[in-house]
Amino acid sequence: MKITLDSQILSKGIHHLQNITSSRSTLPVLSNLLIETGESQIQLTGTDLEIGITTTIPAQIHEPGSTTIPARRFGDLIKELPAQPVTITVKKNHIAVLECEKSHFKLMGLPPEEFPKLPNIPQQQPIQIPQKALSSMLDMTVFAMSHDESRYVLNGIYFAYKKGKLRLVATDGRRLAMVERAMNHSGGDQRAIIPTKAIHELHRLLGSDETVKIIFGGNQVKFELGASTLVSRTVEGEFPNYEQVIPPEVHEKVKLSREAFLLAIRRASLWATPESQSVKLDLGKNKLVISKQTPDLGEAREEVEAEYAGQEMSVGFNPGYLMDVLKSLPEELIDVELPGPERPGVIRTKDQYVYIVLPMQLT
Repeated sequence: MKITLDSQILSKGIHHLQNITSSRSTLPVLSNLLIETGESQIQLTGTDLEIGITTTIPAQIHEPGSTTIPARRFGDLIKELPAQPVTITVKKNHIAVLECEKSHFKLMGLPPEEFPKLPNIPQQQPIQIPQKALSSMLDMTVFAMSHDESRYVLNGIYFAYKKGKLRLVATDGRRLAMVERAMNHSGGDQRAIIPTKAIHELHRLLGSDETVKIIFGGNQVKFELGASTLVSRTVEGEFPNYEQVIPPEVHEKVKLSREAFLLAIRRASLWATPESQSVKLDLGKNKLVISKQTPDLGEAREEVEAEYAGQEMSVGFNPGYLMDVLKSLPEELIDVELPGPERPGVIRTKDQYVYIVLPMQLT
């Protein structure tokens, strides 16, 4: 095999795959990237047996073939090369020779036959959504995923397509984020729990002006994003009945500046400790006071302008849970539903987004 291609484009392609390769794998070949030639391009593939990512890169093909190269060292080397064409020649015993201007390197590879094949998901009508739209939906849900391995069905995001709408839901049992978008798709209902690692890799790949195609197949899901494709196993098990915990909308809401609220919560959180996490929200007529008192540290107190005509009350929340959602929302003015000191707080937006967070005991 002998190919020539742009070092910067190659570096970007390798970067998409490096996170899912591991030098600590019991299978040495999983630390490598598979390189395969096409007519005027190469295909790079990486996998950890749970997730697989492929990406295609334009290249000049002198001699077709395939090989595997250690991902981390290969990526680090290409990143350090000048913005010039690099030629890769694979010799006997899978030794890859890399040449760029006056530089010359050798990397020991492994036989491509040892590299595991990615699962073949039957082609069917995909769900299509703009990449930026899906990226925005992930922005608004990803922080609510659980990291508790004992609750494995919550370790990811629930994707559900039904009646022309794609819904994403994430929860860790103390908060829940749900977002929905209308789709131009006539296929049948689909649902799957996409695991945490796959979600983070998908999120990194999204962002272009192209669409992403989502194809569900048994216990696998495939995301086609232009030059790149991500295939992942889904989480086995039944996602909890989240709809029953979404409270009905209340009329008396707190209308306030998202940015002002975020900054006040962030400042108050500086007084939080592992033993005393909750910050206090005191509601009065057209007034919201955010405070935190910690005996060994002192006290923070800040008033934020708000529109509110309901009953006076005090309620405590984990400041991190509030900051996560406030950082992700695009709106400048938001409505916060606080129906009572022992009931969940809710943020709803006009673009079909709901965030629910349980209160904390004030300490």
